[in-house]
Amino acid sequence: MKKKTDNQLTQWEAISLMVGAGVGAGIMAVPFLAERVGIIGLAVILPVAWAASSIVHLMLAEVLFRTGQDLQIVELMQIYILKGRIGKWFLWIIFTFLSIAFLANLAAYISGAGEIVANLTGIHQRIAELAIYIISASVVFFGLKAVGIAEKIGVIVLISLVSVIVLGVIPLGLSLPLKTSGSATGWMALYGMVMYALWTFYSVPQVVKGLGSDRHGAVRAILIGLGINGALTATVALVALGLSTEVTQIAIIGITKEMGPWVGVIGSILIIFAFVTSYWSVSLALADIIQERIGLSTKLAWLLATLPSLIILWIGVWQFLEWLRLAAGATAIVVALITIPMYKKARQKGVVKDPGWTLGPWGSPAMLALVLFLLILMGVGSLVSIG
Repeated sequence: MKKKTDNQLTQWEAISLMVGAGVGAGIMAVPFLAERVGIIGLAVILPVAWAASSIVHLMLAEVLFRTGQDLQIVELMQIYILKGRIGKWFLWIIFTFLSIAFLANLAAYISGAGEIVANLTGIHQRIAELAIYIISASVVFFGLKAVGIAEKIGVIVLISLVSVIVLGVIPLGLSLPLKTSGSATGWMALYGMVMYALWTFYSVPQVVKGLGSDRHGAVRAILIGLGINGALTATVALVALGLSTEVTQIAIIGITKEMGPWVGVIGSILIIFAFVTSYWSVSLALADIIQERIGLSTKLAWLLATLPSLIILWIGVWQFLEWLRLAAGATAIVVALITIPMYKKARQKGVVKDPGWTLGPWGSPAMLALVLFLLILMGVGSLVSIG
């Protein structure tokens, strides 16, 4: 058994790391797309997306178990599928591609939180974005344990704030017509965004590392974290669809318009925490990937994982939802092409023959083919037009 270190996460910190990575941009964009397909469509898509996400996340966990090393996704690719001179070139291309997708995520979090802070306080949006960046990046500076503790606090705040909003909605009532609507394009766009809302894939290595030899604890953290993300996504969507006369791109804005000034304050704090907790998880993963790939010091890798997100936001022209769709589509395509063959190779050639936990029949060829199809749908759905 691994010795307990300062980086060791508790079970709740590991769960919170998963929740924090998912409860962010996507959860607030889901209602805007769900309005186009109706409640029944959302009820169908949510469990399908949760099941597909769970299997893919657990695939990566099993790869790590069988590898016996605390590595990030890029270095795992090098071990199992991208070898030789050509493989090395592809590895650098994928590293660059993933870094761009990560930075698109991080820029979206700063943009969304900065807009809310600027509206709430009246300060200039650039100043608000800078403040969000400093608060977010400073926690990651201190590493995995600091992020785990911060995520634990952040998730408690998130759940509490959502609960307060739900209690406030009860006297008003919700109008939720049980009908299906929308085009195939609308359904695919919603599926892509729900998958994105549940996508905490790159926090899996941090969870496995933080829980050490507790393989079943890591599996529990992944499944519970995804379950909490799904429940929060469903709750926010139901409130937005049943209450708002206009479902806005950032759902909480439309909700607060209907419920009054007090909910405006609660909603503003909610969205800020949602973005900041996501920023912690994603930038920590990116910093670890950069450190492993380039061999930089921990602090320099941290700087390269955080500062460019602010810079590209300030020179960019994309709006909030476009940031998310770019990041979601890019991430899904890479994962769909890489994760499944890597998983198959790890089962065949992983150095740890008894990993302590496996997917078992859920990792069968038929299941892998189905998951590949669902991942490709995520990528397509994240890129289709919703106009």
